[in-house]
Amino acid sequence: MSAWNIAIVGATGQVGSALVELLQEHCVQTDEAQTNSAQKHNFQIENLYLVGSDNSAGEFVRFAGKNLTVIDSAQMDWSQCHFAFFVAGAKTSEKYAQVATDSGCVVIDASGYFATQDHIPLIVPKVNNNVLTEYRNDNIVAVASATVCQLLRCVASLTDTELLTNLHATSFIPASLYGKPGVDELAGQSARLLNGMPVDNELFDKQLAFNLLPISHERDDVALGEKSQINQIRKVLNNYDLPVSIESVVVPVFYGLAQAINVSSSLPIELDMARFGEYGVEVQEGNLPTPVTEVSAESESQLTIKLSNLRHSYGHYEQIQFWSVADNVRYLGALMLIETLEILINDYL
Repeated sequence: MSAWNIAIVGATGQVGSALVELLQEHCVQTDEAQTNSAQKHNFQIENLYLVGSDNSAGEFVRFAGKNLTVIDSAQMDWSQCHFAFFVAGAKTSEKYAQVATDSGCVVIDASGYFATQDHIPLIVPKVNNNVLTEYRNDNIVAVASATVCQLLRCVASLTDTELLTNLHATSFIPASLYGKPGVDELAGQSARLLNGMPVDNELFDKQLAFNLLPISHERDDVALGEKSQINQIRKVLNNYDLPVSIESVVVPVFYGLAQAINVSSSLPIELDMARFGEYGVEVQEGNLPTPVTEVSAESESQLTIKLSNLRHSYGHYEQIQFWSVADNVRYLGALMLIETLEILINDYL
């Protein structure tokens, strides 16, 4: 089995740190890790390069028994890397992804910058793996946003996506989808309010603590904008006429993305329980998962999408409704990237 040189751009951020942890758990070349790798991921790491901004450059991160130094992105020698995970935001991807690919590195991007560019393949792992045949177009693969990955992995586990006639999703967005600044602002607001002090709104337009913030349909950012999410869904499904409606609400929750979904198909939807495991979805009967109960350290080795409240719409067997919860940092962030790389290495190289 080949071993690869991999870079993580944004290594000290939330998803970058989760990537380091999961790669440490699954892919390090030790006897124990090789056993785990055979069970979970079928690639190994020769060298891991941690890349960050000038603010984080020089920091040390523990990996495989060594202290790795974070490299300034402006100083990175991309020719050393076979692959690079970009998880540092759209501006960083815009500035450095092409530099990396020009040096022969394959970029797997989670920033959203490339998500709707026609010539760049957009993947939800296990839903449309075949698009990876196009990765050589620019040596770039885009991974869909957290909201789209969670939605489409659940939908694909329920029915043939080619039969879809309508999708409606309401997403309850945790503060961590805004990165560490979102978590810090929610924590600070909560502490101030509990101590009878007024809050400051810097990242969010209005107070988030003990409140709900609906996201305007006119918002145009790559991660949570309605148009961007719809375009990603249609691109992944290769169905540019599919009716899709999106509602997004930022909630005072630190971690864990929750969604309420309604799906319509051209044929009655018959549930095949064997399909769920193929897509990393766990059906929970008699239990309604929540971000607080499901996104915890105890569930770290059991990363799945928790799906519940599954039922046909009354009188409509072509429609199905459900509720789902997933860890937006480790599962929808880090694990989607690792699975994409695994598929690329095993099936397309």
